[in-house]
Amino acid sequence: MKKLIIVIFIIWAAFQLEARMMVQLGVGVDVNGKQSFSNAALSQDSDVETGASLYGELLSSQKLGTGTLLAGLGLEYQIPRELKDLSFDSHKRKFSYLPIYLTGKYVLLPLSISPEAILQAGYNFPVYTDNYASSATDNLKVSGGFYWGMGLGVDIRPLVIQVMYKSSKSTFKWDDDVDAENLKTTSTNSQISLQLGLRL
Repeated sequence: MKKLIIVIFIIWAAFQLEARMMVQLGVGVDVNGKQSFSNAALSQDSDVETGASLYGELLSSQKLGTGTLLAGLGLEYQIPRELKDLSFDSHKRKFSYLPIYLTGKYVLLPLSISPEAILQAGYNFPVYTDNYASSATDNLKVSGGFYWGMGLGVDIRPLVIQVMYKSSKSTFKWDDDVDAENLKTTSTNSQISLQLGLRL
């Protein structure tokens, strides 16, 4: 994990040489999605309720062809959202992630209203997972995983409207005296996000 974060920072720093800097701040509505759980014993999907998110990005601007490439480093806080009941557990679950990512945005035309294509890739930190634990699983450990996103946007200076598809991975592991490696569970959360930002 530490190596990945260092690599992300080095790549981001390389883009900053001789580039114009800007900041993008925004909010998003993450509409109903899916969280998939899988291990050696089971594979199951659960619906995810609509949630909200806050994000900030530090971007550099460089001309590329007829358009402009914006590249930088981003951070998003996904406010806790709820899973619907899982068939094997009647407890309600809430979770929250904090992705740190590299982002690239290609602004197609140098106009006052410009379409753009967006890619994101980074590491997903679990922030709020307390409700995953119960009296039977209070030895549960949650770790993060790969994060990626892709979407389209419209730059209406200084406003930016984005539609993003986001996917976040995490891992659940039980620490006890019993070998429960086959219960190590991978989770993938996928949601579409409607975002409104301000690019300064």
